[in-house]
Amino acid sequence: MGVWKKTQCNMCGMSCGLEMEVENNQIINVRPDPDSLRSMDYCCRKGRAAKYYVHNADRLDYPLKKVGDHFERISWEQAYEEIAKKTKKILKEHGPRSFATCGCTLASAQSESVIAKALNTAVGSQYIYNPIGVEFGGNWWSHGRILGDQRFFTEPDEGNTEVLIIWGCNSYVSHQMGQARRLIRNISEDTERMVIVVDPRMSETARMADMHLMVKQGTDSLFLRALIALILKKGWENKQYISKYVADFEKVKPWFEEVDIEASLEVCQIPIETAVRFARILTTKKWGCHQDLGLFMGRHNTLNSYLVVTLSAICGTLLMPGGCIIQDGFTNRGPNTDETDPSVWRTVETNRFPVLGVYPAGCLAAELNSKKEDRLRVMFMGMTNPVRSFPDSKAVTEGLKKLELLVVIDCVMTETAREADYVLPGKTGYEAYEFNVFQATYPEVTCMLKHPVLEQIGERKEDALIWLEIYKAMGYMPDLPRSLYDAAKKAVEKNDRIPFFLKLFMYMLKNKDQFSKIIPIICETMGQAMGSPVRALTWAALLTSPLAGTGMVERAGFGPSKKHKILQLIPKFKDMCMMDEVFQQVDDKEDGVVCGISDPKECITRHILHEDKKAHLYCNEIDQYIKRITPEEERKAIEREAEYPIILCAGRHSDDGHNATMRNPDTYRYRQPFTVALNPEDAEQMNLTEGQKVKVTTKGGHMEVPVEISWQVARGQALIPHHFGFQFNGRTVGTGVNELTRWQDMDEITGNPYFRYEPCRIEALEG
Repeated sequence: MGVWKKTQCNMCGMSCGLEMEVENNQIINVRPDPDSLRSMDYCCRKGRAAKYYVHNADRLDYPLKKVGDHFERISWEQAYEEIAKKTKKILKEHGPRSFATCGCTLASAQSESVIAKALNTAVGSQYIYNPIGVEFGGNWWSHGRILGDQRFFTEPDEGNTEVLIIWGCNSYVSHQMGQARRLIRNISEDTERMVIVVDPRMSETARMADMHLMVKQGTDSLFLRALIALILKKGWENKQYISKYVADFEKVKPWFEEVDIEASLEVCQIPIETAVRFARILTTKKWGCHQDLGLFMGRHNTLNSYLVVTLSAICGTLLMPGGCIIQDGFTNRGPNTDETDPSVWRTVETNRFPVLGVYPAGCLAAELNSKKEDRLRVMFMGMTNPVRSFPDSKAVTEGLKKLELLVVIDCVMTETAREADYVLPGKTGYEAYEFNVFQATYPEVTCMLKHPVLEQIGERKEDALIWLEIYKAMGYMPDLPRSLYDAAKKAVEKNDRIPFFLKLFMYMLKNKDQFSKIIPIICETMGQAMGSPVRALTWAALLTSPLAGTGMVERAGFGPSKKHKILQLIPKFKDMCMMDEVFQQVDDKEDGVVCGISDPKECITRHILHEDKKAHLYCNEIDQYIKRITPEEERKAIEREAEYPIILCAGRHSDDGHNATMRNPDTYRYRQPFTVALNPEDAEQMNLTEGQKVKVTTKGGHMEVPVEISWQVARGQALIPHHFGFQFNGRTVGTGVNELTRWQDMDEITGNPYFRYEPCRIEALEG
């Protein structure tokens, strides 16, 4: 009989609470944690399949170095020494623009990104790539322009909304909302509330909706422009809200005047009666919208998100209770990045800028294959597999081979790791401390420090620790006084960290030139004392939390600390002492702590950061762009080429439990998720049958895949899952769909890829 331990899921940003039965250092059973503050007694199949993720034949146990065409085991000391020596040589010859980091942000684990960013800063490089640059670039840039800060993005106030809109996603299957199935089912069955889905296909979520708008694939921006034009023509906009909270409504009105609404809707294949009904609901009900990859990775994906936020402002639901709100977090997700600042780097080949400090992943293939002098030459990667998850797999692979040094930190031998010079064995979120900055519990703000449920295996290390030790090997850690280490040790022994903070504070005052190194210094000193850099990072994040001083922490039941009474007289130190108490509870309670409660009435004042505290809907980039979104131009743009008559959606969530993190095919051994799904009428027209092998061809490449026939798929559409082509335990499982996608197919503003809109043709294979 095993021992049950609490943790959180490592498979997506929802981080549902789990209980794991561990026997002989092996996970043998998984169930939802009924005490979880995030998910209560809920989790999906991916979380239940955790044992296949943790225990499999491809796990890495020791550092490896590529010698010729194979890898050899080396010591950690040799790995650090050689990596540091080679990196410093390249930097000396080619400067900081030759260096980039990539990854470090699994949906449920972001701690290592903090140390990786510190390494970037020490090197002097701005180049950071990760999956955020595949999905959220357009959405976060749009919120940054409208609200004044890219760190804030809207989600529906699910508990209070009258209408839940799910646009471009299949949340009933993807689970990208807290307790997704329970939530959608409850709202759908509530006679006073509605679920509305905007999606070209009849997904599982759409089947449960009260209203389903089957917008033609690739026409979301045209539909949104026509929808706003319809609302303004009818005079249904929320004039009171606009007058109070929108700075430049008169300046954006021309975007929607003289729009041919009926012609636009005809291109979108939405009946005018349906659009009018939808518009009336939007202007008379409290609604919140959950956007996802269908918008984030479709045509005009930045404009898609920009217009959704604009629509919510015009209808008066932006940052209002029951509407589209901001989920506060216990720490910030990253730095707001102003691409108009001349100090912000642009990429060498594609002239792309970062959003929230992250460069668009779609351009990585071009940057890796650049022949310019200031091209990328060395990359450090953590828990990421761009060979499979970024556009243009073949070009990415070719580019990685051209690097002078590639270092990969991962828990398994991925396709990217196979191209590396050094592969360093990390730990999963079930073997190490970890935290997740994303929230799903509005208005409550939860903080959880995931504790390891397994003991040490091989020479695997906590990923943040690996980054820290590379940082030290590179010579970036200052020569710290022994007193800091002693103070940290004493803080842990006495369970009182404030004296250490004061000593650190005084050290930094005397060494202001080292302020950029404060995170590595905390991880080095307090991390050693706590036995984990991530525990130390969690403490530091809470001590400097944006929740402090807002009243949210007090609403969650926390009060002034009873310790250090003199410090309680100084407001800033008083807040820090209270946040230290919050950390103590977080560290003690493995199923998390409510560390703050948002006031819905403050959402609009807290999260609009323009000086006038109003939403700014106008910007030059959108002004130049939106004028081209006309029914005439869009009709021509989406007209199917004879050579590529089907639109491929490269990516499909399914119930089979697989994603980029879950490589092990044992989780779907009785299913066949690697297929190309087609509408029955399309399959009949092409004379194709269930299970038949076909060749799918795009401008980027071709692949062979069996057919699945499903009424869930729209006419003229094909769906292929994103997470195949893995080499697992000596065999290749399926084919990576990114062999079909091209890096050139990206949004013109932010560079988000067009994964959900790739023209293709499908042909039966002979025999």
